Amino acid sequence: MILRRTLQAAIGASALLTTTLVTMVPAEAQCARRYTGEASGLLRAATGIAARADWRLQVRRDHGFGYSLWSRASGRVTRCARRPAGGNWHCTARARPCG
Repeated sequence: MILRRTLQAAIGASALLTTTLVTMVPAEAQCARRYTGEASGLLRAATGIAARADWRLQVRRDHGFGYSLWSRASGRVTRCARRPAGGNWHCTARARPCG
């Protein structure tokens, strides 16, 4: 019975500590300012990939590899539009890198 209560107290204390640590560091504090990557090309899909690659390059230069993962970024948006004059695609990738 004593072992059971001790174990329950330890579990409760670790849950309280975990909750406290998680709430102390807001998720927004781990994210940097918004970055924008741009690219132009003939194919929409390839141009979108190139815009995200440009975004990763800028973020990696300023914050290192850990922040340059597009999948971890906050507010990810890739917008593409066709330029009327040349018919090329222009894509812009915007997001806040998070570590």
